[in-house]
Amino acid sequence: MTHQDYKDLIHLSFLQELSEDEQSVLEEHLRDCPECGAEAGELKHLHEVIGRHSGGDITDDLLFQARRELRVALRLERAKKTRWIDLLERFNIMSYPTVRVAFASAAMLVIGLGLGYLLFVPTTSVTSVGEAGSLQGADSQSGATKVSNLRFISQQTETGEVEFTFEMVTPIRMRGSVRDNVVQRVLAQALLNEQNPGARLQTVSTLGTQLQPAALQDHEIKRSLIRALKADPNVGVRREALLTLQKLPLDEEVKQAFLYVLRHETNPAMRIDVINSLEKPVLAGKMIDKDILDVLREKMQTDENNYVRARARNVYEEGQQR
Repeated sequence: MTHQDYKDLIHLSFLQELSEDEQSVLEEHLRDCPECGAEAGELKHLHEVIGRHSGGDITDDLLFQARRELRVALRLERAKKTRWIDLLERFNIMSYPTVRVAFASAAMLVIGLGLGYLLFVPTTSVTSVGEAGSLQGADSQSGATKVSNLRFISQQTETGEVEFTFEMVTPIRMRGSVRDNVVQRVLAQALLNEQNPGARLQTVSTLGTQLQPAALQDHEIKRSLIRALKADPNVGVRREALLTLQKLPLDEEVKQAFLYVLRHETNPAMRIDVINSLEKPVLAGKMIDKDILDVLREKMQTDENNYVRARARNVYEEGQQR
């Protein structure tokens, strides 16, 4: 047993937590160790001082009296009335049952409005899908709200005030025309954030088949289609986004998106579709710009697919002749 173990036994000894054998071993060690003997003496003196200043034993009569005084204090506390209730009773207002019901209803209404404001009013507006009050032309029906990822920032125990962040998801049922701007923005956001690939595929298909090219050039929709073309993990969604973007004029944004696909797309059929789209200016008698020619020259030399290399060479040579 180490020296520290004996010191621990000294403290347990004064608390009467040692067995007879442990007490005998400790007493034998104290006779041989001056340091532990001195510490035992200090602890003994400390316990004697504490014992002299103790309040003595608590008798049954004292406990009975304390409990009786506590019951009286609790009854007095329950019998207390607030200033407002006392004032109302002075005017005999609360004596009427209808008035009591009215006050109770008003209190519940205030509490309900406060909770509703805290739970359902977001701290920041979601500008990408429009404000809730701007859902004109579309019928929406809210479902059950789910709160998740709750994170406490601060908590004041004195005032009861807490600060926290959370994510709130509310299922919404919406019906409206695809030509409505709000519906279009919701679909554009769904194309970027929806987890279900089938829903994303149906979203891009709806945009491509129901909207005219002029509507597809909306910045929000166009951005979502280009991002889906470049980064969606589902090849069906990427292909549908490509078919939709092919309806638009070959401006700088669309051109760069097509060149990105030609360089990075793993599906050879989509690379061929992009080459066919880049051939349209040649067929229209226009000159192909240098960016397109550079990528076509790169692909006709390095693409792993024979047909892609052949198509890239054909379009490149046609463009060189313009």
